[in-house]
Amino acid sequence: MANRKMAKTFMPVTVTSATTEAGSFPKENITDRTSPQRAWRSTSIAADQRVVIDLGTVQTDVTCYLDYVNFGSFKYQESADGSTGWSDIGSTRTVSKDPMHGVYRRVDDITMSSKQYLGIFIPVQTPVDSADYFRIGTFCAPSPVLELDAETTVEYPFDVALPESYIVENRFPGGKTEKIKLGSLQPMVISFALKTGAMQNIKGAQVEEIADMLRDGTGTLWLDFNLGETWQAYLVKKAGELRASVTTPAVGTADFGTVLMEVVVEDYGGQPAQ
Repeated sequence: MANRKMAKTFMPVTVTSATTEAGSFPKENITDRTSPQRAWRSTSIAADQRVVIDLGTVQTDVTCYLDYVNFGSFKYQESADGSTGWSDIGSTRTVSKDPMHGVYRRVDDITMSSKQYLGIFIPVQTPVDSADYFRIGTFCAPSPVLELDAETTVEYPFDVALPESYIVENRFPGGKTEKIKLGSLQPMVISFALKTGAMQNIKGAQVEEIADMLRDGTGTLWLDFNLGETWQAYLVKKAGELRASVTTPAVGTADFGTVLMEVVVEDYGGQPAQ
């Protein structure tokens, strides 16, 4: 069984340009990992679109994650200056629908030729939701990515009830808050268990790595099931307690129990609550 992949930090990136952008859905929205419902939208589907991302420095190996998109195919491209000399990174990539969550998303490990600018190139096509625009909810580059050195199982979903008001409140550093009205897509909770086999407890540095990853319940984590499905990765927040049992006589070993992860919820409307 493949080990799960996780990350708690992300490469600092900025979106420098987009071929077109709707006034209420600017390109900068895609780097906001806390509210994927605030997306970028193009103003046309009749022409190719490119969203340009500055990765900060030249890069070679990058994990790229796209969430809540409405196009079925795209290409990653690279450029030295973000304006000229664009070349494809691999071939056309197909975006698949998460059958459990109803969202189109994709994770890729790409190899760049020491370039700083990444392009998301969307060719002319009919959006999967028949909209008159293309959409990207979130782009992020988790780094570093930790492949958990333990046998793990993942189960989903649990039944989760929406608040009666259908309104959630996002809180930001500095005290700013905003209220978002949820759409038809319900929250989903992933049951994530770090279960070790007999006499194969997690040891030493791996205990510290996993505990550090899961201890803080306030931050957004990236979780990849790593089972060969490009849609099976999520931005999540820890929703349950972190518990671990320590096995004696070995020192520094642990057997983690079930940890609940709640997927960061997208909203089909993407509109602030009134």
